[in-house]
Amino acid sequence: MKNIPSVLVLLPLLFCAVSAAEPGKALPKAKPAAAAATALASQGKKNPLPGGGWFTWQFADKPKLGTVIIKVRLFGKDGRREKTAEIVGESGMPSMPYHDSGPVKFKLSKKGDYLLPVDVVMPGEWQLVIRVRQGDKEIYAGKVLFSI
Repeated sequence: MKNIPSVLVLLPLLFCAVSAAEPGKALPKAKPAAAAATALASQGKKNPLPGGGWFTWQFADKPKLGTVIIKVRLFGKDGRREKTAEIVGESGMPSMPYHDSGPVKFKLSKKGDYLLPVDVVMPGEWQLVIRVRQGDKEIYAGKVLFSI
């Protein structure tokens, strides 16, 4: 008798979940954050941008559990630092795509570096996606894998 109320609550929830899917169709999988992203060059190396500019990226410190700071430096085709682009980062574990951070804007520091804190909550393989936008157009998307 104790389990009857639990069954009465869970049965409608189960029915809704099953009826939401079309017959014969699987539920959609998570869209990976890096679907169209190319591989980033290693830390400190140039990543060319359309139009002649480039950017470099690096970890502020060796990645470990906790908050990891990602630093991006953006340069125009003349080699001077640029501060006009919007840079967005996404992080997560490829094995757990439903737990990705989603798009998060890098913050521009006083030194002209774009900074993004990434919360690394468990050991394993992690993925970082860096997207560069000029105006309302994405001009570059790159990804890198790292392990903790």
